[in-house]
Amino acid sequence: MSIARFPFWRCAPEGGEGRYVFPVTRPATVGPPEHPHVMGGAALAATIDALEQDSGQPILWANTQFLSPTQGVEELIIQCEPVGGGRSVSQWAAIAFAGERPVHRVNAALGARPGDSDTQFAQMPDVPGPADGEAKPSDPNGYDDNLVGQLERRTALEDNVRGYEAVWSRSAAGFANDAGWLAMVSDFFLGAHPRTRGGSSLDATFRFIRAAEPGWILSVTEFAAFDRGVVHGSARHFAEDGTLLAISSQTGVLPHRPFTR
Repeated sequence: MSIARFPFWRCAPEGGEGRYVFPVTRPATVGPPEHPHVMGGAALAATIDALEQDSGQPILWANTQFLSPTQGVEELIIQCEPVGGGRSVSQWAAIAFAGERPVHRVNAALGARPGDSDTQFAQMPDVPGPADGEAKPSDPNGYDDNLVGQLERRTALEDNVRGYEAVWSRSAAGFANDAGWLAMVSDFFLGAHPRTRGGSSLDATFRFIRAAEPGWILSVTEFAAFDRGVVHGSARHFAEDGTLLAISSQTGVLPHRPFTR
C-alpha cells in the first residue's frame, strides 16, 4: 500500500486572478494505473481549497456538477470568481478545466457570521464502533495506491433493503478531518449499496459544519430512491464523539450491471 503523506488535494496559485492549479497525483485518482481518473471528491476538495484561498473565508457549502471525464488528466486548472453575497458570507463560482475543456462546475458559499449560539440537532446512530466493524470491501475502482487506499474503512451497519449504510473511515496518513478530507469521504456515496457500486456521480453537494482532529468518522448514508436509472440520496458525517462534521447528497447514474466482489 502506498500512502500519501502530504495533503494531495491542495492547490497553488497559477498566475492569474482567481486561477489555481491542482497537480493530479495517483492518490487523488481512482481506477487502474493505465486508466486513472480524478475522483470527483478529490476535485471538489481541490476546488474548495482554491475557493478558500481566493476568498480568504472558510467554506460553508459547495455543489459540483461533473461535466466530462478526467481520465489521464495530469492537472486541473481551477478558475474562481466571486458572484455575490455580503461582508460575512460571500457567494462564489468556480470551473475546473482539463486543458481548455471544462470538467467540473462548482457553486459555493463561504464565510461565517459569529454571535449566534451553535446547536446540533442531528444525532449519530447507535452502531458498533470502528473496533467492532468488519473491513469494508474494496470499491470497483479501488487500488492500494489510489484514493481508496488512502482510507481505512469498516462497516458498522448495512441494510440494503432500507438503502441504509453506516461506515467508519479514517485517513491512513493521519490527516485531520477538515473540509477537504470530508469532501473526499462524502464522495464514496455510491459505494453504500450493491446496486450503486460502479455507478457514476452526476453531482455532489457538500455542507461543512466543522472540522475535527484526526481519527474515525462515521458516514451514515440513506438512499431515497432508485428511479429512471439514477439514485438519489444523502449522508451525514460524524466524529467518533457524535459531533456532526458535514452533510452531503448526490444523484448518481446506476451501473448497467451491479458490481459484485
